[in-house]
Amino acid sequence: MAMRSNVKFVGIISVRAKVFLILTAMAGIVCGCGQVKEDSQSEKENHTGQVVDAQEDGETISATQERKGIAGETAKDAEVDFTTLKAENPDIFAWMYIPDTEIDCPVLQHAQEDDYYEYHNAYGEEDRKGAAYIELANLSSMCDFNTIIHCSGGMEGDFADLYQFAEPDFFENHEQMYLYLDGNVLTYEIFAAYEREDTSLLRSYDFTYYSGCQAFLNDLYGIRDFSMNLRKGWEGVTPYHFLVTLTLPREDKGEQFVILAILLEDAAGSIDRVITE
Repeated sequence: MAMRSNVKFVGIISVRAKVFLILTAMAGIVCGCGQVKEDSQSEKENHTGQVVDAQEDGETISATQERKGIAGETAKDAEVDFTTLKAENPDIFAWMYIPDTEIDCPVLQHAQEDDYYEYHNAYGEEDRKGAAYIELANLSSMCDFNTIIHCSGGMEGDFADLYQFAEPDFFENHEQMYLYLDGNVLTYEIFAAYEREDTSLLRSYDFTYYSGCQAFLNDLYGIRDFSMNLRKGWEGVTPYHFLVTLTLPREDKGEQFVILAILLEDAAGSIDRVITE
C-alpha cells in the first residue's frame, strides 16, 4: 500500500523549537536579508588561493561583487544565485549552510558516478578534499526519507568543522542547518550526531519502503553509546518525516561520523513523496 507524505507530517515540533523559529524569523526582519557581515580586510582570496585586491578607486568592493560564482557565493545574506552557480557547474543542485561553522557551500550530484565528488571539488577539478555530494540513489529534490550528503576530506578537509557536533556543548547550542534549492529554502534541526561503522547507509537500508525507513530508525534509537548526542524532543521520528544525514569519514578510527537533521520548514511547500508499505 502506498501512502503520501508531505511536510504536514514533519511531526509535532516542540514548543522550544517553535519559539526558536519565531525568534529567528523576527531577527531576520530586524536585521534584513541583505545584511552582510563587515570585513575589515582589504584583500580577499579567490578559489585558487591567489590574493586579489578588494579596493578600487578608493572604495571597498564587497565580497559578492569581487568574487563571483562558487567561491564568492554565500548563504549568509539569505540568497543564493543558482543561475551563476549552474553556469559554473550544472551538477550543483543545492547550497548547504550551517551557522557558526565554515559550512557554506554547494551540494552536487554527478550524472554518472556516485563518488565523483569524493575526489573532485565543486569546480570539477581533481582535489583530494572533494566536495559535498549525494549519490544517484537520492533525489536532488530532497524528497527522500533520508538524503545522504557525503562530506569529503576527513579531519583535514573543508568539512572538518562538522566534527564539532561530537562535542555535547556545541551540539546543544547549534540546532539549525539550511539547504537552499532553486526556488526554495529548507530549514532542518540537527537532532543526532554519532559514530557508526564505515558502511553505506543507502546500501544498508532500503529507504524507498516504509520497512527500510523504520529499520533505520529502530537501529538509530537502539544505539547504546554514551558518546552519541541525541536532542530531546525527537524520540518519535517516523518514516513520514524527511531527514538529511551528513557523513564524514573518520580514517583514524575506521568509522564514519554522521549528523542527522530533520525537516522543520519547507518554504515553497514542495517537499512530498509517496511511501510504499
